[in-house]
Amino acid sequence: MPAAHSGSAPAVQSDIVTPSRAPPPLAWPARYELLDGIRGVAALAVVLHHLGVGQTVQIGHFAVMIFFVISGYCITASVESCRRSGAGFREFMLKRLRRIYPPYILAIVFFAVTRWVKSARNPSFEFKPPFLDWVQNLTLTQWVSTLFHPTQWPAQNHKVFVAAFWSLNYEEQFYLVMGLALVVASLSRVPIIISVLTVSIVGLVWNWLIPGNWICGLFTEYWLHFALGSTLFYVLCRFTSKAHRAAFLIVIAVLGIACLSRVLLHTANVLFDMRAMIELSFLSAITLMLYFLRPLSRGISRLQLWRPFAALGAISYSLYLIHQFNLTLVDATAHKLLPANPPQVLLVMCSLALFLLLATMFWALCERPFLRKNLKDRDLISSVRQDVRTA
Repeated sequence: MPAAHSGSAPAVQSDIVTPSRAPPPLAWPARYELLDGIRGVAALAVVLHHLGVGQTVQIGHFAVMIFFVISGYCITASVESCRRSGAGFREFMLKRLRRIYPPYILAIVFFAVTRWVKSARNPSFEFKPPFLDWVQNLTLTQWVSTLFHPTQWPAQNHKVFVAAFWSLNYEEQFYLVMGLALVVASLSRVPIIISVLTVSIVGLVWNWLIPGNWICGLFTEYWLHFALGSTLFYVLCRFTSKAHRAAFLIVIAVLGIACLSRVLLHTANVLFDMRAMIELSFLSAITLMLYFLRPLSRGISRLQLWRPFAALGAISYSLYLIHQFNLTLVDATAHKLLPANPPQVLLVMCSLALFLLLATMFWALCERPFLRKNLKDRDLISSVRQDVRTA
């Protein structure tokens, strides 16, 4: 009896202690539903900017900054998925390049056709770029030309056929750096987040020393923007202890306050001289917002009011690719459809509707065909999950 009693005592003590322990922090699934709609809102802001809305405050540029944060989150989720499945650098890069390159190349073809048509209709307009310009634009290496000829603003790289495509130069470099981080993780067991944070320190020093007026096209100029989304993924989905999350919130808040302080203390041309500081203070707030919105993601994404933005997010890449070089075409079409001297608001709304129609057609013909394999994979995964639930 004493032995039995002493043997059962630990179990009773365990039953008493266990309920008092705090539950482990929630590790969220990598799929963050709300990002689809936010991507759509950002794409809409870029188009509105090029339609003349919000140019004073550069809403289009800051919308692209949001794309960088979202890209950081999604690409990190992708590279971590490759690491867990045993996929290497080649598989990761092929997956990413297959996602962005085919629609991009077709957009370049679309752009070239519009320029050739314009040349045929207007003899004074000539579109005959040098061969090297074609090579750079087809490979997204236009940034090489700015290494020794820096610009004040990223869209000022004249080697880029379509100014809006400047951000894809950085995206390509982000993919390469994350692919190399995957290689390092595979060979030396150094976690990918260590590589992300190491490069982030370099990026922070770079941005702090050169906050504006000097763009040479290297990924370090925008790596910290990308890393905000990357670390957001880790703190939501991997390193979920209270200590990690508290440290994340403190670091992001301090970064935002420090950058904002430099902006407020600067008295000259703030927008150009403190460009990086403005971007980082803005994105720090966006990152914190995304952190606190995570528990509400599924609920918001199911709202009828949010679904149009999510649908817009699905075609956001196509909209981003084709809108800028069709501004003249869309404007002329809108003026033909509307009465003479239409109000500016009505003209913008009509132009926006035409862009959405054009982007939807481009998505269906030039982007969606390259998504079919991914969609089939998703359907298969969903089927397997359903079988597991019913088993």
